[in-house]
Amino acid sequence: MTTVAVLGATSGIAQAALREWAGRGAELRLVARDPDKLARVGADLETRGASSVTPVVLDLGTDAGVRSAVESVFAEGPVDIVLVAFGTMPSQADADGDESVAATLLHVNGSLNVLAGHLAALRLIEQGRGSLAIIGSVAGDRGRQSNYLYGAAKAMVATAASGLQHRVAGTNVSVTLVKPGPTATPMTDHLRGGPLKLAKAETVAADIVRAVDRGKPVVYTPRKWSLIMTIIKLLPRQLFERTKL
Repeated sequence: MTTVAVLGATSGIAQAALREWAGRGAELRLVARDPDKLARVGADLETRGASSVTPVVLDLGTDAGVRSAVESVFAEGPVDIVLVAFGTMPSQADADGDESVAATLLHVNGSLNVLAGHLAALRLIEQGRGSLAIIGSVAGDRGRQSNYLYGAAKAMVATAASGLQHRVAGTNVSVTLVKPGPTATPMTDHLRGGPLKLAKAETVAADIVRAVDRGKPVVYTPRKWSLIMTIIKLLPRQLFERTKL
């Protein structure tokens, strides 16, 4: 039986991935801050075939909360898969208008995601096996005027994931960095109706589960974003700065 722990279990992408794992009869350990929503998610997963669901109510917006979350999910016994899926995505305009919004965006999506991945990886290394998946973003590949603070945080996650992959090389621990394009979840409501077509959370979730199964180091999802971001990264600066990306 596979044991899956998810930090940020009520996020749209996390819920979709959990439905995939529940269908396989996995044991699920879920961390989120909203007890009512967490209870609803847990009940749904039980009906979908999860062998057990253990909810842990914690605020992942603090160092102490992240540390307690990792300790809690491993306290129940070995974990096969850890997914770090919590975050926040205010608009660039909101971050421009309130420095506390900007600071929280950077801290939660950057420092705290990295801390969660780091602490989870240490526990997986200690138990001698397991998979860590951490959600980054295509936004971390190149800074763009529309979301450079969010992109900076996710670039930090990408660097940390790369370092963790180096650290666990040759062991039975794998680290997967997930780079979704814009995805239709409650966190991205402010992007709806914009120039980009939002991916379905179910598509992204299926790619995450498949990448973890295969131990892939990096997965762009949907796959087209690998080509899109390669082009964006290769654009000469003078040409790039004429765009409104």
